[in-house]
Amino acid sequence: MFQYEINRENDKAIVLLKGSLSLRDTPKLKADIKTLIDTEDVKELVLDFKNLSYLDSSGIGILLHTYTWTKEKKKQVRIIHLSEEVKTIFTVANLLDIFQLKESE
Repeated sequence: MFQYEINRENDKAIVLLKGSLSLRDTPKLKADIKTLIDTEDVKELVLDFKNLSYLDSSGIGILLHTYTWTKEKKKQVRIIHLSEEVKTIFTVANLLDIFQLKESE
């Protein structure tokens, strides 16, 4: 099961991801992330993977869209708390060099 929560701190939006992100979960998440990025007062988007155990290719697609959208709007996107399991997926998909990864906030 996949869930997410969005928290705002000043000009930062933090998306807390939990569970396993797959194709059936991506449309709503994608729309909500796009809305956040399009919001004028959001300058930075932080994706917190602390409780994310898995993501499939559709989840990777959302991440690539997110990267493109934030660059177009001259905003930042960071990923924090990447688990070893998900880090392996990032390595295979060559995503480690694209995103600013941090162990903690």
